[in-house]
Amino acid sequence: MAAPKKIQQRELIEKILDLDVPDEELSKYFVVDPQQSQAFAPQVVPNPNLVEQDNGLEGAFLLNTFNALARARRNRKYRRRIKNWDGIKIVAEGDSWFQYPLILKDTIDQLNDLDNFEYAIYGLSEAGDLLSNIVIEDEISTAIENENPDVFLISGGGNDMVGNERLATLVHPFNSNRKPENYPNERFTQFLDELESLYRGLFSRLLANKPHLKILCHGYDNAIPANGTWLGKPLEKQGITDKVLQRQIVATMISAFNQRLAALVTDFSGSVYHVDCQRLIGTKSKWHDELHPKNAGYLKVAQKFDEVIKLALEDQTPSAAIELESTANTADTTIKLAQVSKLDNQDFLNLVVKRAETVMNKDIPMPKNRYERKQLEQDISNFFEKIHKENNFLPSSFLENGVSRAQAVCRIVTDVSLGSGFLIASGDFIMTNNHVIPDITTAELSRAEFDYDEDDILYTVQLDPQRFFITDVDLDFTIIACDPAPLSDDIEPIALLRDPDTVTRGERVNIIQHPRGRRKEISLHDNKVNYVYDVGIRYTADTEGGSSGSPVFNNEWNLVALHHAGWQDNEGNATNEGIRINAIVAFLMEQNSTESSTVLAELLECVADCETLNKLKNKKPKDLGVVSSTSGPLASAKPKGNSGKILIVNVNNEVDEITINFD
Repeated sequence: MAAPKKIQQRELIEKILDLDVPDEELSKYFVVDPQQSQAFAPQVVPNPNLVEQDNGLEGAFLLNTFNALARARRNRKYRRRIKNWDGIKIVAEGDSWFQYPLILKDTIDQLNDLDNFEYAIYGLSEAGDLLSNIVIEDEISTAIENENPDVFLISGGGNDMVGNERLATLVHPFNSNRKPENYPNERFTQFLDELESLYRGLFSRLLANKPHLKILCHGYDNAIPANGTWLGKPLEKQGITDKVLQRQIVATMISAFNQRLAALVTDFSGSVYHVDCQRLIGTKSKWHDELHPKNAGYLKVAQKFDEVIKLALEDQTPSAAIELESTANTADTTIKLAQVSKLDNQDFLNLVVKRAETVMNKDIPMPKNRYERKQLEQDISNFFEKIHKENNFLPSSFLENGVSRAQAVCRIVTDVSLGSGFLIASGDFIMTNNHVIPDITTAELSRAEFDYDEDDILYTVQLDPQRFFITDVDLDFTIIACDPAPLSDDIEPIALLRDPDTVTRGERVNIIQHPRGRRKEISLHDNKVNYVYDVGIRYTADTEGGSSGSPVFNNEWNLVALHHAGWQDNEGNATNEGIRINAIVAFLMEQNSTESSTVLAELLECVADCETLNKLKNKKPKDLGVVSSTSGPLASAKPKGNSGKILIVNVNNEVDEITINFD
């Protein structure tokens, strides 16, 4: 039989770059170089029987060229697929179980096969990656931000466990009296602790930025030692030569690996899922080598992933509540996230469409699928930057309106803490958090300080909880009557809105606040909304203790939320949460219907809708119909003006109680 015709290495590269050449056709041109391969890092080189050696390219080939080409080929396929794609999008990162270049049809290759599955997968995986490197280098966050996937898949930890013959350091030496389950030593326990810490930090960081993301991890199958470099030989170094015992020890360690991941994901219920791949592959003949299944085995793994992906996307369970340090005061207070629930898919779709119509002032057709909806969200996010046909531009009125809103924001000083708050409705009420002012007694011992910014001068407003006080722990808000007499007529209170569609994902929010009781500051940068729940929104923004009770505005300076909590993951990435104003307004309306009071009814008369507010921008509160009644408790408020104004001078960041009365 004639020898097969060889091709040049340059021809082989052209085949790899040609997406219409089947993967199966390419695989015959490669072999694994055992001298350069590591545990989960197979190094492939051209098959010398089919590829002519090219001395000009040889050095490059020995430096992971084909591994890189395989990754590029996969992602070029992804780009071609998503041009007309309305299915599920995935980002995948990991080791050789997710990218065994060119020779095997690995897990991701299988999931990319449209004959069996329906996914578009953007791949970051690289054979040989350590989980520690994956987490530190963190290409993941950028890819997830750019691709906006439904699901993230991660395969990591195997190389950390068995690379560089590390397995020999994780087991006790042979002892005829030692049972298989007792061979893993204390260093193996430390390895599992490190593994859990790396995964926990990664999950926390990703979910802080993308709370809706579904994450899948796995822990491999019970690999079979075969006198290889990664399992068999390291065990032999410890005097463990019996093949049955070797297999039992490896199965014990893989089981512990899986159990640790399975326990970890329970802390991220509804967001992170463990794919149990144990006992899928089968006998030794089903394995390509000590660590990697053959194609049929990878198909079984892909089918298991497919099963869990579908389960995850159907799961509407919100993530577990996370205990947070309070951002409201300097005391060591701990609060919990609001008990939010995901919006029904149709409700969220309606929110996005109505928000787009409000922002763009035109009729918007209902999106036909999730990707049209995501594009509409992007259009909303980009709307303000498109006004002047340049990126990063906003209308000049943005600054003017921001200054106007800032005048209504105050520092809340209680007997134990510092927080933030703001004038609302007719100007006779102040809103803040329940955990800043939880009860009438605290309110009576507290005060609101306005105009504390650059000039160290502030005006004190006394709270009047006996006239009106309402609070709720679950929505973490408090509204208190106040005496606005010391304040100027120029201060415009912030209107409460009943509209649920004041903001959606991808938009920016702006927070005016008194972080740690400092002069008034504003967060305008790195402030994107990541998720909208039924009663809360989550966003990235700069806040500190003392920021709780701050107003959260959209780019039209409409009030969208009451800031109340924030936290950081292990990598220092911040996520903040605000209670949606429409949820608070709905609560007030319900209270009014069951426990009506004159003051509450008059407060609710000041509630506006977003459309009316946008039409009457730059108008005074009276033009919005948000003036108090001429009778009842509100009528007793002192007239605003300069008489009786109290001035407190702040010296060296300390309130020295120097008071000047103006006649």
